[in-house]
Amino acid sequence: MIDRRMAGILVHQTLHRFVSDGAIQALLPVRPEQIQPSSIDLRLGQRLWQLQCSFLPGAAGIERKLGRVATAVHRLDRDDPIVLHRGGVYLAEIEEVLELPPEVWGRGNPKSSTGRLDVFVRLLTAHALGFDTVPEGYHGRLYLEITPQSFHVAVRRGDALGQLRLAVGRPGLGVDELRERQRADALCRWSDGSAAPVTDDLPPGVLLSVDLEHPDGAAVGYMARRHLPPIDLQRRHLPVDRYWIPLPPAPEDGHVLEPEQFYVFATRERLAVPPDLCAELVAFDATKGELRTHYAGFIDAGFGHTQGAPGAKLVLEIRTHDVPFLLEHGQPLFRVEFMRNEAVPDVLYGESGSNYQMQALRLAKQFTAP
Repeated sequence: MIDRRMAGILVHQTLHRFVSDGAIQALLPVRPEQIQPSSIDLRLGQRLWQLQCSFLPGAAGIERKLGRVATAVHRLDRDDPIVLHRGGVYLAEIEEVLELPPEVWGRGNPKSSTGRLDVFVRLLTAHALGFDTVPEGYHGRLYLEITPQSFHVAVRRGDALGQLRLAVGRPGLGVDELRERQRADALCRWSDGSAAPVTDDLPPGVLLSVDLEHPDGAAVGYMARRHLPPIDLQRRHLPVDRYWIPLPPAPEDGHVLEPEQFYVFATRERLAVPPDLCAELVAFDATKGELRTHYAGFIDAGFGHTQGAPGAKLVLEIRTHDVPFLLEHGQPLFRVEFMRNEAVPDVLYGESGSNYQMQALRLAKQFTAP
C-alpha cells in the first residue's frame, strides 16, 4: 500500500516493487533499464492500428472506436520493423498493463528521443476522456497514439516511445516552497549562475527562454529536412546533415520560423534537479504564440545535478502553426514545474547510461553528436 498522506511522484525502488507485486505487468518481462528515477518507459506491444483520425475512446471504449476509425491492423515483431509514415495516425497497444492501487494515478509523456524526432505521441487508457492521464486505481491496458510529423520512422515491438509517471496526491511545490528551494539550491540558473525567477502562475514554475547565441558561431538549432528515408529507432550514428539543417546564431532581429516546420533549440538556462525533486515542462501555452515549444516534458531526479557542474540545458522541440513566428534570443517560451518525490530514488538520472545528462544543444540519440 501507498500512504495517501505522502504526496509525491513514485520513484525507482517503488516502481520496481510495483513490477514485482503485479501492479505493473507485461507479457514480455519489464527490463531493468525501463525503470527511471521517477518514471517508467512504456514499450510498444504486438498490435498496431493505422487510423483515419485521432480519437478519444470515451464510454464506448477503445476497441469499439477502433472498429469505426481503424483502416488496417499490423502485428509488430521484435526483429523486422514496420514503417510509420510521416503524417499518418497510428495506435499501438502498450506491452505494460496496469493494476494500480486505489490511490495511485499517472501521467504520460513522450520520451526525449521521441520528441526530438518530431514524433507526437499521446497515452490513452481503455475509456479515456482525455489524453495522457491515468485515473486513480486504473486496471487495464494502455495505448499510444503515434503521429510522425517530419520523418518516417521504423518501429518494432519493444521499442519505447513514451513513458509513464505515477503519483499519489498533489506533489507540486507551492510558490513559497519553490521560491525557497530556488533561492537555496538554484534549481534553474542563468548563465551567470544566478537563480531564475519563480512565476506566480498556478501551479507555480520557473520561466525558461531560448538560446540563439554561441560565442564560436556554432549551430544554435536545427531545422528538420523532409522526404528522407525512414529513421530506424534502433539505429545510432546517423549523419546529422542528411536529416537536419543547422541554424547559425541569430542576427539581432532573430530567426523567423516557418509554419509547420520542426526545429530543435536549447534553453538559455540550465537545470539542476536535486534527488528529492523531479520536474515537468508546462504544456503548450497559446499566450506565447502559435507554436508548440516541447513534446517531451518529464525531467527526472538528478538531471544536471552533478557536483561542480553548472547544470544541464533543456532541449526545445518547436513546431510553429499557421503563421511564421519571430524567435529572438532570450525570449521566454514556457515554464518548468517542480514536484516532490515520495522518497529519494536509489538511482538518479545519469547513473544508468542516460543519453542526455549534462547536455547542451543535442539531437536525438539516433544521430551522431555534433
